[in-house]
Amino acid sequence: MDSLSMFLDQATFWLCLVLFLRLFTFQRGALRFRRNISFLAWVTMAGAAAAVIYIATGKLTLPALAWPLVLILAVFTWLVWRAKGNLAAVLRPAAGWNGVDRRKERGAPDASPPP
Repeated sequence: MDSLSMFLDQATFWLCLVLFLRLFTFQRGALRFRRNISFLAWVTMAGAAAAVIYIATGKLTLPALAWPLVLILAVFTWLVWRAKGNLAAVLRPAAGWNGVDRRKERGAPDASPPP
């Protein structure tokens, strides 16, 4: 096993552990319960926990060519951490932009629905 593969294994282990713990410790508070988002969080936690267990037992080793997947995992983990474990906030599109302003800048007709 080369050093890049070992690094990817370690990075994936810690990223999945952080992802699992952040989702596990999410406190909904006054936010409304959404069953589909809750299910996605549960599936994400199960996948992250499985990856941690498989890496810890040596059953999962990442090849050196898997670095883009680890990079995507790092970005996703950072977004979940930034949202304080609120997976709905990570998946929600950015508020305030729907593309109408961009179409107006290019001179395209306004495609918004009539009032």
